[in-house]
Amino acid sequence: MDCDRIPRWAELPSLGLYMDQVLLVLAGALAPITAGEQVTATMVGNYVKMKLVRPSEKKKYAREHLARLIMISLFKHVLSMAEIARVLEELADGRTAGEAYDLFCARLEAYLAAPDAAPAEDGLPALAAAAVRTLADKLVFERMLAEG
Repeated sequence: MDCDRIPRWAELPSLGLYMDQVLLVLAGALAPITAGEQVTATMVGNYVKMKLVRPSEKKKYAREHLARLIMISLFKHVLSMAEIARVLEELADGRTAGEAYDLFCARLEAYLAAPDAAPAEDGLPALAAAAVRTLADKLVFERMLAEG
């Protein structure tokens, strides 16, 4: 599963993006992990209403928005929105948005690369680690089913 790479914080666009651009970035970022699924403007609007993502500033979305939208889009496969909110809160505790996002990406990719390996000592909180592990297991399971 060497194609399972999520763009890191530094690789996400640093300039503000309009919604259509956000959707393109999300499609590209999620494609290696979740084939064929698309995030829509309505979904983003709902995440803002649920306070999972802060509102855009002058209709532009920042790097922080993109990172949270990527995590939400992946976690929604295995967690409720309330659970996602709790995991994101725990991930953010004492970390910058970039640190939290990069930690999420690294752990998910590690689990996908070696599903049976012991987790790294990377400082990921237990609740977030369990959520990422659950997500990785679900993605591995879906791929095994698809491969027959």
